[in-house]
Order: sequence, then C-alpha cells, then structure tokens
Amino acid sequence: MPPTADSGSHRLFRKQAGTEPLPGYRLLEPLGRGGFGEVWKCEAPGGLLKAIKFVPGGKGEDGQGERRQAQELDAFREIKAIRHPFLLTLERVEVVAGDLVMVMELADRQLADRFRECRTCGLPGIPRDELLAYFADAAEALDVIAGKHGLQHLDVKPANLFLVAGHVKVGDYGLVAKLNPDADAAGHRGLTPKYVAPEALRGEPSDRSDQYSLALVYQELLTGTFPYAGKTAQQLMLQHVSSKPDLSGLPPVDQPIVAKALAKDPADRFGSCLGFVQALMAVATAASLPGAGMEVRRRRVERSMAEMDLPTGEPVDGADPTGRPPTELTADFTLAGTQGLTAPGRRGPLPKLVAAGRPSGAAPAPPPRTPAPISAYLEPAAPARRFAVHLSPIRSVVPVARLLGLDAPDPPLSAADFARAVVAHAAAGAHVPELPGDVGRAADGTWFCQFPSTVPLPVVPIKLSVVRDAWGLTADVPEPARVVLRKSAGGGGFWGGGKKSGFEVVVRLPAPGKVVGEVTVTGGVYGAPDREFARQAQDLVPKLIGEVRQALRNVEDRRKYPRVAAGFGATLYPIHGDGGIDATVLARVRDVSLGGLCVATDAPLPTKYVFAAFEGAGFTAGYAVLVRLIRTQAANRECLSGGQYRVDL
Repeated sequence: MPPTADSGSHRLFRKQAGTEPLPGYRLLEPLGRGGFGEVWKCEAPGGLLKAIKFVPGGKGEDGQGERRQAQELDAFREIKAIRHPFLLTLERVEVVAGDLVMVMELADRQLADRFRECRTCGLPGIPRDELLAYFADAAEALDVIAGKHGLQHLDVKPANLFLVAGHVKVGDYGLVAKLNPDADAAGHRGLTPKYVAPEALRGEPSDRSDQYSLALVYQELLTGTFPYAGKTAQQLMLQHVSSKPDLSGLPPVDQPIVAKALAKDPADRFGSCLGFVQALMAVATAASLPGAGMEVRRRRVERSMAEMDLPTGEPVDGADPTGRPPTELTADFTLAGTQGLTAPGRRGPLPKLVAAGRPSGAAPAPPPRTPAPISAYLEPAAPARRFAVHLSPIRSVVPVARLLGLDAPDPPLSAADFARAVVAHAAAGAHVPELPGDVGRAADGTWFCQFPSTVPLPVVPIKLSVVRDAWGLTADVPEPARVVLRKSAGGGGFWGGGKKSGFEVVVRLPAPGKVVGEVTVTGGVYGAPDREFARQAQDLVPKLIGEVRQALRNVEDRRKYPRVAAGFGATLYPIHGDGGIDATVLARVRDVSLGGLCVATDAPLPTKYVFAAFEGAGFTAGYAVLVRLIRTQAANRECLSGGQYRVDL
C-alpha cells in the first residue's frame, strides 16, 4: 500500500486556496487540470513554493479513478530513484482522503507558454536556436531514463516540458513505462493521441518512441504547423500509423532530419533523442539568432552522448555522412513566407550561413549559382560582423519581424499610441492619471494617488489631524506606516467609526530611512451604505485624497507620468550602436507609464538601448518600441532596469 499522510488523521478537505492537504503544505492557486488529475501551486514548510498533483481515487467521474491512481503509483516507483538536472523532481507521495497527492518541484512555466508568447509577438514559433537549446535539455533527460533505466516517458508534449531558470525539465511521469511491457498492460494507458508514436499505439513502445514525439513537438513549436492534419483522436492515431507526415512548414534543411525521427519503424529513426537534436544542431540556417552559443551547445550534446555511449554522426537522407546538409540546401534556405536577411548597407538577400564545424582556415565550399557567397557582399579586409541582423534605419516602433532579419511593412502606430496601449493593458480597465499627483481610479472602483514626501512618520498623524477634524472623520493607525481615515454612513464625529458601512481613505507611507519616499493613498466605499451616501462618496473621496496629498506632499514630483503596476512579460531585443541586434532577453514588466517602463531580468542587459515587445498588449502585438535604459540596479537575485521610450525616431 502507498504511504499515507504523516499526521495520520487527515480529514476530508476541499481543494481550495488556503487548505492543507498535507501538514504544512498550503494550497495557493490552481495551475492546471488534465485527464489524470489537477495541479496546484502550494507553499511548503519553510515558505518554499512547490506544485501538488492530485489524482482522484475510487471510481472517479469516468469510472477510471482506481486505474489512473495505480498507473501514477507505478510510474512513481519507476522514476523516484532517478536524479537528473533536466528531470522535474518528485519529492513526496501520499494518499489523502482517497486521492493520490504528489509533491513536486515548481516550474516557472511550460514550454507551451513560451510558444504562445512568441506567437503573440508575431513570430511563427520559438526561435530555432532557442528551441534547440531547450531540446538539448529534454533529449538528454529522455535518453538518461531510456538508456540507463530502460524507461520511456510516452507523453512528451509541450505541456510536459517545463521551463526552470532558462532550462527545460521533463515532467509529468504518469505514463512512464518499462520497455517491452505486457501488451495488455500497455494498450490502454491514456496516451495523448496527438503526440503518440505508432508502435506505442500498438502497445509495443520502443526505446525510440519518445524521439518520435519530440520530433512532432519540434515542428509545432518552431513553425506553428503540425505534421498531421487530423481533427479527431481517431484521425490522428490513424495518421500516425499509416500517413506520411507533412513537413512543408519546416525549413528545408530540417525536413530530412525530422522525417527520419518520424519514421514509422523505430529502427529507422536516430539511435537516441540526442542524436536527433545533434543532427538539427549540425545545420546552420539563416534563422539563427546572434549570440545563441550554438557551438557551446553542440559540444555539450556531444559530451552527453559520449558519456552515455550513444552513436554520433548518423547519416540522414539528403545530408552528407557528417550530418551537414548539402550546400545547396543551406544556401537556398529562407523562412517560409518571408524574405531573406538583408546585408547591411546593401540591397538584396544576405547569403545563408553554412554548416558549422568547418575549420577557420579551410577554403569555403564552391558557391552555388545563386545566391552568391557572403564574400561577394563584403570587402576582403572587412572584419567579421558580430551580428547576423542589423537594423537600418532605427525607428521608435518597428515590426518584430525586422528584428529577426525578415522583411515587414512599416507599423501603423506611433510610439505614443504604443505607450497608451501598454498602459491600458496594465491598467486592465482602470482610469490612469496622466499627470503626477492626479487621482486615478482602478477597475474595481477604488480611487488612488501617489506622490513623493519627506514628512517623518511621527509627524504624519499630526498633519492628517487637520484633515480629520475638517471632514469629521475617524482616524486609525493600525501599523506605523498606515493611517486609515473613515467616515461612517451613520454619522460623523471622531468616535463615529463603529458603523459597518461608509467610505475610507487609506494612507500608506514609505518605509523609514529614506530621504524621499513615495506615499500611496487609496479610497473607496466599504460595507453597504445606502444609495445616496454611495453616490455622494464618489464625489467626496477623490476630494479627500486631494487634501491628504496637499497635507503630506512637500517636495516636487519630478516624475512626468504616473506609473501603473504590471504583471505581464516582455521580450527584449538589445540593439548596439551600429544597429546590430543581440540575443533576445526575456523580462518581467514591473510597471509602465506613458513615458517608459521598469523591467526585471535575470542578468544585466548588455546594451543601453533595447526594443521591447509586450505580451497581450492589444494592437501592439507583433511590434516593438525602442527604450533608452537610464538606470539598472540589482535586487533579490534579479536586475531591475528602468527606461524611457524614444518617441522621436
């Protein structure tokens, strides 16, 4: 029997925020739900954040609860002893109130989330070099469980590839199975029809089944297309078994490699998942981004393959035995539906990069008839350029496609329109003040205002007592840095705060020790006052906030535009003085205004200017705005950078 919760006395619980299915593990919010159960974010003992998966027992809604629970337990027994940096860690398994409860490492997000983020920015999918870096991690983990432990994951899909600190970890082991299992036991394992290998459908998974699924995921996340067009589970399963995959959405150099990984006979595929990724890395394409470090990743893949004694350099139809594609494939490649890269200062296509690995002193291969080799476009003495993409001219707002070296029309919006759309997205329906000190209104009806002040904390109640007496309010100081002014619906007076409805203004003061701090004032109705009182409060609350500001604001607000807190992401494209676009950087937006933004990144940004593309910010999707960075500081293991929009280009 599986272990039970260590308290030995768990009562039935409801899966809702604040409850504890295990002692000390407090549920925070749901993360997702699938066929095998649901996953919640939780706070573990010590304040650590974890994920908890619940697999219901009993018959369940579909009568399969006991089977699913037994399957998860079997998978846990197989995987629990395996430790690898690219496998999501399982930490604890209990049975609570009939549910199987599994505590595991909490990831930042799924690879599917990164794909949606790229699509929002107008890209077909995840940039190739970035995707290959993720796939190198996933392939290594899958080869470890296959080669060293005789297991197959059998559910490789974007939702089961988790991003943790910029690396991918393979997780969700509900379908993990020993190779060559009993046919009856393997035939009904709840496989995902879209990503399942044909031999797994027959109940005969091989040591290369996960490679088949990985190849499907590669095409989908790179291009947004899928090799099979089936709309139902039955259609997809039939196509996996008998149909030829449609690889036309892939770059030509990738097509023979993915075709080999999708072979119907597992024996015709690569010897390992790393072998598949190694073949993809061996072809350099015009889709490569600068600064991607592909050579470093190739060496890491080769080292991992050597440690696991995996074969390397397998031939691919359409490529030479070294794994490099024919010259004409490399030279003719452009992204589907796009124009080729543009050589800086010249018209016409930039020749595509040749396969990596040629010695620096070796003579270049004979050039194809068209296009000409890169030497035809550059002076012989010109030094090698650092960047594959150079932007010219530099504008305040540009299409993201241009930052990737692709052709795209001019944007239909100005930098000012862009800034308003981003602020509106952050405000989520609130009225945002456009001048410092103005009173704004949040989407829930709360009024708010921010301003700088140097008034010491002990002096604040004295200054606010004038406002309190003039308005007939009560005053409360529940903590040193917070003052609450309240007017009850039942009457005024200093002692009139016993009523259960009215309006209030909350003054949050800066922490002591700062020369100049920011005061935040919010106000609104509380309880359920009568309609007339509530109507009058809508006029009185912003006036009261204005008087509080007048009493405490004693320094000039140098900020031109009020800031709005934000919780969405951004993709940053650092740009150098010569227009060279550096490798992309993922950022978390802290706040925005009509004049600029503040973002958090894992490392300092390499340039003074960046283009910023935001997630879900209305009609700005597919475009980026130029930002001049004016300050950077380290805080809590991340770097905070503040910048101003360049609206004059």
